[in-house]
Formats: sequence, C-alpha cells, structure tokens
Amino acid sequence: MSVGHSHGTNTAADWIRIFISLFLLGFSIVIVMVLISTGNTKLARDVHPAAAAIIMWAGIIWMSMVEGGQCSMVGLPPIDRELYKESHPITYNICSNGHKGDNLDR
Repeated sequence: MSVGHSHGTNTAADWIRIFISLFLLGFSIVIVMVLISTGNTKLARDVHPAAAAIIMWAGIIWMSMVEGGQCSMVGLPPIDRELYKESHPITYNICSNGHKGDNLDR
C-alpha cells in the first residue's frame, strides 16, 4: 500500500472504524431482510415478501446511483472539464449542462 493513496487506512483506529461500520451494515441488512421475509413490515404484509425485498434493494441501488451522481456534480466543478472530455464524454456533456449558471445553487 502506497503512503500517498491510503484512503483513510493509516492507523489501527481506521481499521477498527471500518470493521465496526461493515459489521453494523451487515447486521442491519440481516435484520431488515429477516423482518421482510417473516412479513413483519408493512410492505411485506401488503405484497409477497420476495417482492418487498426486490423493491427494497431496487430502491437502495437507485438511491446510491442518484447520490453518486449528486456527489459527482458537486465535486467536479473545480476540475477542468477538458481533462475528461475524451475519456468520459457522457460525464463531460452532463457537467457542461449542469454546471452552467446557478444550476448547482438551486
């Protein structure tokens, strides 16, 4: 692991934080999936539990994509768009339109 690109894993405290975060994430997923599979949620009571699980995961995946796009729109303005014009043309077009005027301030 290079020192310049450690991504927040320099110390034992970083590794403990990562482990605890992953444990809590896994625990939460197990709890929610058990509640859905046993019909102990409103959605699982209204539709089949398998459909409820699919709807939940589709929503989580969709929200993560929307959040990632929002982070990109907020994080890319200081970067010169010409640097990624050739390699990422879709991102270039989206940022060219999204960064015009006060679009990010609305």
